[in-house]
Amino acid sequence: MRQVLVLAETLNFRLAAERLHMAQPPLSVSIRKLEEEIGASLFERSRAGVRLTAAGKGVLEHARRTLFHAQQFRLSAQMGALGQIGTLRISFVPSSTIRLLPRSIAHFRARHPGVDLRLSESGTNAAMAGLRDGMIDIGLVRYPVPNHPTVATVVVETNHYVAALPASHPKAGKPRLKLVDLRDEPFIMPSPLEGSASYMSMMHACASAGFTPNIVQEASQAQTMLALVESGLGVALVPNVWQHLAARAVRFEQLHDLPRDNIGLALAYRKEEEDSVLLHAFRLSVAAAVQPD
Repeated sequence: MRQVLVLAETLNFRLAAERLHMAQPPLSVSIRKLEEEIGASLFERSRAGVRLTAAGKGVLEHARRTLFHAQQFRLSAQMGALGQIGTLRISFVPSSTIRLLPRSIAHFRARHPGVDLRLSESGTNAAMAGLRDGMIDIGLVRYPVPNHPTVATVVVETNHYVAALPASHPKAGKPRLKLVDLRDEPFIMPSPLEGSASYMSMMHACASAGFTPNIVQEASQAQTMLALVESGLGVALVPNVWQHLAARAVRFEQLHDLPRDNIGLALAYRKEEEDSVLLHAFRLSVAAAVQPD
């Protein structure tokens, strides 16, 4: 197509060959083979020079478009290999929006502005299922996570549970509060269906403290749990990242019988796509987001 366009512009085989940085005979042979392949003459050759035939004039615009799209194809392949274009579908849990998600997105967008980011909020279970079924590319999920053989997880931020109590609760402000001190309290817990990983880890924490919680209400999100705590309905265990955003009517207390790094946020992805350029780029952005200020 490039040869056809240059020859159509110069109407001279010698000048066209010079512009194409090739010898004249191979150019003549190439044009002739193209004409034989399509079954029509594109150029009329005579002692007076070269002229476009009606067929030649008719294909010029198509030749320009073909050449343009070929160049775009090459450019897209090169940019895709560098992680500069493409689509990345990311599902995230609400607690990641406090710090990790906005910092990661800002870092990634500054370096890969041509990548289309498609973000959706979900629970950990839904995100893991979406990865398994190929509906998303990356999940920012709560750790520990349900086991899926095809999905890999990397812990990127560690948290710990704190007790959320109504501000007027008698145990609010108690020195060295322990989880076992709350064994007789009504508990607000995550739904075991929508957030089974968090539910199981909280149940395990209570079991380790020697009791089974009296669950009076279930909620799908930590924000809802905190609103119910504020209303005085009960107490809750929540990741410590929420203590900076909750209402003033909720008190957060450290629990001195729980480990400090037993939960957190993890980046999840399909194992088969571990070498993906876009995945690698986003992992670098997540790593930058968790660096201390």
